Amino acid sequence: MNILVIGGAGMLGRAITRRFVQHGHSVTSFDLQPSLENGVHSVIGDIRDAAAVSGACAHMDAVIHTVAMVNQLPIVQRDMHEVNVEGTRNVIAACQSNGVPRLLYTSSIDVVFDGSPIANGDESLPYPKRHLDYYGTTKMMAEQDVIAANGVSGVATCSLRAAGLYGEHDRHRFPNVIPRVVKSGQFSIIGDEKAIFNHVYIENMAHAFLLAAERLTLSSPLAGQCYFITDHAPSNFFAFFKPFLAALDIQYTETRLSASTMMIVAQIAETLYRIRRGNAPIVSRYAVAATTRDFWFNHHKAARDFDYAPIVSESEAFERTLAWVRSSLLQTDDTSLSKESAPAGV
Repeated sequence: MNILVIGGAGMLGRAITRRFVQHGHSVTSFDLQPSLENGVHSVIGDIRDAAAVSGACAHMDAVIHTVAMVNQLPIVQRDMHEVNVEGTRNVIAACQSNGVPRLLYTSSIDVVFDGSPIANGDESLPYPKRHLDYYGTTKMMAEQDVIAANGVSGVATCSLRAAGLYGEHDRHRFPNVIPRVVKSGQFSIIGDEKAIFNHVYIENMAHAFLLAAERLTLSSPLAGQCYFITDHAPSNFFAFFKPFLAALDIQYTETRLSASTMMIVAQIAETLYRIRRGNAPIVSRYAVAATTRDFWFNHHKAARDFDYAPIVSESEAFERTLAWVRSSLLQTDDTSLSKESAPAGV
């Protein structure tokens, strides 16, 4: 197939393009930056440019949309709405006008999270009335638009909801943890480490997209459906990082913070931010809730409808991620952190 990956130069986009090339598909990346993956054609463009998106979608058999602006701010943000919601509408319209038969959207577990605990969640969970951050709201709105578009102009759509992505070329998770521990010698842990969270390795997520894209048609079980994608057993958010710190021989002291106290701190910080703007809050209600309350899911529906199962073991995912952290986040030159830790989309 001819595959267009919107956001193909990002962390997930790179893994998806690489996986599809390995399976013999012709792959094009549409992004603000050129793709660094072998065998991938690059088209430079902005998802907010409807004409550019439409041009990139021409003659494609499937479009995979991975672009998102990500942060935990609680306020409505025009630029986030333009990218996450209006940009997605540009993609939908482009697929419809170009006769693209398949559109696959990268969603998030955040679309169903309002801070209440979720244990072994599945696709029967409803959207909440309110999210703790605007990101979750925009991802929900975009997903709803994608699912509502199923069948319109012959386009089959589905949405894959990613758990906490990790792996090579990470721009959000490891760059916000490892360098801070190295520099401060402190690892701050909120709560009692009993809450459970889902992470998913980047190549397993890319494999889910490959399986879904190859099977999605208007007559398939996937059409108009949402799927949680996880891989290995969930664990505590903070405990997940400790084996990496140990393997990297990073010396640190644990600082334990009360979940209830930090939620109050977050509420105050967000209130002050709403009043004064300026720098982002030092901690958010989303961050506290997501790491101190159960927040995990299963992928039974994806296994049933398109035979999804992780292809990279937990140990192999650990070793690959560890190697990337060593080479990209722990170089002696501090400037080596700049590109990977800069705020960006998925």
